[in-house]
Amino acid sequence: MTENRPHVTEQVCDLCGGTGWVLESADGTKRAHPCVCRGASLARARLASAGIPQRYRDCTLENFSDNTLSLTNARRAAREFVDSYPAAEAGLLLVGPAGRGKTHLACAILSELVLTKGATGLYVDFSDLLMKIQTSFRSDADVSKEGVLTPYSEAEILVLDELGASKPHAWVLDVLYSLLNARYNRKKITIATSNFEDELDPASGERERLEDRIGYRLRSRLYEMCLLVPLRGSDFRKDVLGTRIRSRF
Repeated sequence: MTENRPHVTEQVCDLCGGTGWVLESADGTKRAHPCVCRGASLARARLASAGIPQRYRDCTLENFSDNTLSLTNARRAAREFVDSYPAAEAGLLLVGPAGRGKTHLACAILSELVLTKGATGLYVDFSDLLMKIQTSFRSDADVSKEGVLTPYSEAEILVLDELGASKPHAWVLDVLYSLLNARYNRKKITIATSNFEDELDPASGERERLEDRIGYRLRSRLYEMCLLVPLRGSDFRKDVLGTRIRSRF
């Protein structure tokens, strides 16, 4: 049985007919120049290649829920960072308990920089990155350690999400330090998020500090690379999304 699917017609630019170029004639000579739609198309392609998870692709600074002073200050810091880029000298380290919008804010920053500043970047989950690094050391690995790290070390902007979610072995920490150190030396911007902080917060329920999870050297390097931005407030997933889900039943 063949499933009937609605036919989706892709909108074609009226100026260039979808070619990306506009032809003009002057004094009997034809000239081509990029269409205005070309820039938007390239920006969308850059955004698609950034690897932002589907759940966070529609995140913006405008639809970030800032119902506490701390979250309002966090959004303001994100806006100031975006507005100042590429003059920003340091990235951001967004910390706080789960459900406060750290990943939303990080992905929103990356999306806006790609779409409005012509930047390129990559998103990677910390645990996924650890898995890729560990796999690269296997004898039957399809890609080398360098092959794994190069895209992240060379990315103009790197979003490193859930820093410390998995506790790596000492040798993996050395590899991660090399990655961040390479970005630091090349003045590349890194935006990181973590549920772990420098001092234990009883409200978070965490029993380890960020340094306990990623080691002293890595945390020290982040001090030089990123501005610390704390996020405090209610758990958005529990209080807002949970209420929406329950209201459907």
